[in-house]
Amino acid sequence: MAFRRFYRRTFLNRRGHHAGAYALADITTEPGYTDDDQAKRVRARLTIADCGRVVTLDLDADTPAEARNALHKARLLRDILDQSVDALERAVDDAGLSGSREG
Repeated sequence: MAFRRFYRRTFLNRRGHHAGAYALADITTEPGYTDDDQAKRVRARLTIADCGRVVTLDLDADTPAEARNALHKARLLRDILDQSVDALERAVDDAGLSGSREG
């Protein structure tokens, strides 16, 4: 089964609150670097921008070892982000700024 390109760009801020904050994920498979017609590589980029600051993470993989490492980085980032959301929710509640919580 062929992998269908994953592309998602979304704005991070709520409407009316500063422009320029976005997340962009772009994941594709491409021909590999060898003469093997079946060889493929994964090209993966995750870009996060906020107020003119931009960070791009490369999660490319040409070998099984690189694929394991790319998945390790992505999963670790997911876990850190999940934990950060939990901590931010607690801090907002503690500061009395919670109002209504959105999912």
